[in-house]
Amino acid sequence: MKKINIIAITFVLMLTPLTENIAQLDYGFDFSKAGTAGLQFLKIGVGARETGMAEAVTSLVNDANAVFWNASGIAYIENYEAAVSHKNWLAGSRHNSAVFAFPLGQFVFAVSTASLTIREFEETTALLPEGTGRMVGAGDYLFGLAAARRFTDRLAIGVQAKYVHEKLDDYAIDNFLFDVGAIYATGFRDLTLGFSLQHFGPDMRLVDQDFRTPLLFRIGASDKIKISEDLIFTGAAELVHPTDNKEWVNLGFEAQILKYIALRGGHRINVDNGKWSLGLGLTPPVLAGIAMRVDYAFVVSETVFDDVHRFSIKIGLN
Repeated sequence: MKKINIIAITFVLMLTPLTENIAQLDYGFDFSKAGTAGLQFLKIGVGARETGMAEAVTSLVNDANAVFWNASGIAYIENYEAAVSHKNWLAGSRHNSAVFAFPLGQFVFAVSTASLTIREFEETTALLPEGTGRMVGAGDYLFGLAAARRFTDRLAIGVQAKYVHEKLDDYAIDNFLFDVGAIYATGFRDLTLGFSLQHFGPDMRLVDQDFRTPLLFRIGASDKIKISEDLIFTGAAELVHPTDNKEWVNLGFEAQILKYIALRGGHRINVDNGKWSLGLGLTPPVLAGIAMRVDYAFVVSETVFDDVHRFSIKIGLN
């Protein structure tokens, strides 16, 4: 009983708005750490379900897209599954991803890829402000291999190795990064805890400038309220600690209606852009042994950038 009380209190504290507490964190300096890490595209949220819930999903992910949040989540996949996502990102850029996951023995494996690309543009200089005729390109690419296993009916652990490549005109950065994560079902109600350490790897160097990796530590909790078989509410909270910025908190919810429709929403605390999000998920009945889910998310931009629309499709064998 004491253990259950501790878990319950922890969950309540995580659900409490933490804006004031975060603002009081003192690391001995008051300047921003922004700009001290490279490969920022790795922070872009993948999957419309996840971003529709304001990215508060470290303890909830249980499908192929889990590799982008908490690699242990793929351990809950029981058959072949694929997922693709697309969004028009900021300033005309595009972000795409694809994952294929499959069980093999006691493990579940997943191979994934993601990219952030921009349109080529003509180079300009102080002497030729109208353009030199030379085209400039840039882009980021990721290729990952993940493995996860359910060690008990409550605990799942996963790891992932990733190769990343960033091209900036004639310059390029390559690196190998690693993720590790776990999901633990407490046994108290549907309370589930999750943690993930992402993008761990060696420093990088571009020209004469050294950069760290955008290391992220996520810890989250979620619980469900079952009104009936046709109406289930899920609430989640998550604390994200980056090495190159201030901490922020994600709060999200999902209402599952008739098992076919999901309404989502969320709020991110202590971020500059993308604070509010809404989402919709549709799960058609299984046909010919194939299960599908289509998700959409709308994220409000509070800056000069356009609002972001995300689309995802998940297909698996049932």
